[in-house]
Amino acid sequence: MIRSNAEVLEAASERECAFYADYLLKTIKGSSARNLRGESLEDRLSKLNEELESLINKNRAPKNFASQMRTAFRSTQLPSSYFRWIDKKDERLCNWLWCHLKRLTKKPELDTADTNNSLQLLSNKAFIIERETPAERQSDVLTAFYDGEADHKQQQDILEALKVKWQEIQTNNTLINWLEENNPAQWHWAWSYLQNITQRPLEQAWIPTSDTEKKAAVIATIDLSDNVDRKVLIIDKMKKAWSQKKFREKSSGKKPYSISMTLNTKQKLNALAEDRNMKINEMIEYLVRSEYNKREINE
Repeated sequence: MIRSNAEVLEAASERECAFYADYLLKTIKGSSARNLRGESLEDRLSKLNEELESLINKNRAPKNFASQMRTAFRSTQLPSSYFRWIDKKDERLCNWLWCHLKRLTKKPELDTADTNNSLQLLSNKAFIIERETPAERQSDVLTAFYDGEADHKQQQDILEALKVKWQEIQTNNTLINWLEENNPAQWHWAWSYLQNITQRPLEQAWIPTSDTEKKAAVIATIDLSDNVDRKVLIIDKMKKAWSQKKFREKSSGKKPYSISMTLNTKQKLNALAEDRNMKINEMIEYLVRSEYNKREINE
C-alpha cells in the first residue's frame, strides 16, 4: 500500500473512513465514488489510498492531502471540553470508567438501557492492553470515543449517561472510608475476601499485581456492581469479618468466657489484681495456673 508520492491514509473506524471518502469526493474534482467501493474497511481504505495516489500523480491533489484530510477529521471530533470531567488524577473514576467500558463494549448482552445500546459504538480495541495508571486508563477512554463509530450526538448521550451513573457511585464512600491509608495487609485481605465469595461472585475489575493495586482493584470491583443493596451487604459483611479477624489476632487465641461470682468475691479479686498490677483476666489465669501447679506437685 506504500506509495512514492502520497502519505498512507489510515482509519480507526468506518466513521473515519467514510469521512475521508466524502471529503475527497467533495474537495477534489475528478475523484470517483466508484473507485472507493469495497467489501470491508480494509478494502475501502486500500481503494481510498489508491485513488488518492492516482489523483496526486495527475497533479489533481497535493502530496500532503492525506495530512489535510486527517486534520479535517480531527476538527470534527467531539471537543475535549466534553471529557473534562474525566480527570486523570481521579484514580477511582478512571479505574471504574475504564473497567465499565471495557466490559460493556466487549459484551453487548450486558449493555444497559440508559445508553440506548450505543456503548457498542465505542471502540473496544482501546481496552485490549491492561493498564496500571489512571492517566493511561483515561487516555484509553478517550480513544474509545474518538476511534469508535458513535457520532457527535451519540457520544454526548453516552457521556451524559456515564456522568449520571458515576455521580451515583461516588456518593457511596463507605468502602473508601473503611480502607486504611497505609495498611497493605488489609488491602490484600480485602481482595482475597472478594475472591472467596462463592454465591453470585462479583466480576473482578482486573488482576492486581501489587498491594497498592489491590486496594484500587477492591474499590473498582465494588463500584462496578450495579446491585446497590448487595453492594451494601458485601461491604458490611467484609467490615465485620475484618473486625473479627483483628479481634482474634489481638486476643492471641484467647476466647471470652462468662462466670458468675458474688460481689464480695469480685472485690477480693480486684484487690488481688491490684496488688500484682494485673488485669482481672490475668489474675484469674495466674490463680488457676498456681493452683494447678500445686496439684501436680502434690501428685
